[in-house]
Amino acid sequence: MEAIERKITEGIAIEKFNFVRATMNEAFRLKNNLIEDNRDFNKIIVDLSECDYIDSTFLGALIYSYRRIRERNGILVLIIGHTQLSKSFIYDEISKMFRVFRTLEEAVDELSNKNKLRESAKLQQIQLNLSDRIDCSIN
Repeated sequence: MEAIERKITEGIAIEKFNFVRATMNEAFRLKNNLIEDNRDFNKIIVDLSECDYIDSTFLGALIYSYRRIRERNGILVLIIGHTQLSKSFIYDEISKMFRVFRTLEEAVDELSNKNKLRESAKLQQIQLNLSDRIDCSIN
């Protein structure tokens, strides 16, 4: 398994970091990968679900990349699973700036608008049910 895996799903770039500690050593690669991704994609997911620790340099690279991506009208979200990182004080700070998801599926659904489509389908069903009730009460 590679330390960093890149894949594309539904027009979304996904960078999965397969290491327990995200430090200065990984920060440079993170920043370069995200800026490169943003040339072709405006929706990017950084999967840190395997990560237990983020140092200040790595966090700084995330923030820098987030700002650059936002300047280009892009979206950057994070996945932080149920690891030590999700229980640390830094998680609270991260979640103030970034949209954070627990799973890749949740993040992809949100960014690919699947949730909005599901909600729209539910709303249409409710409207049909209401119109059926109104028709029945009129007759």
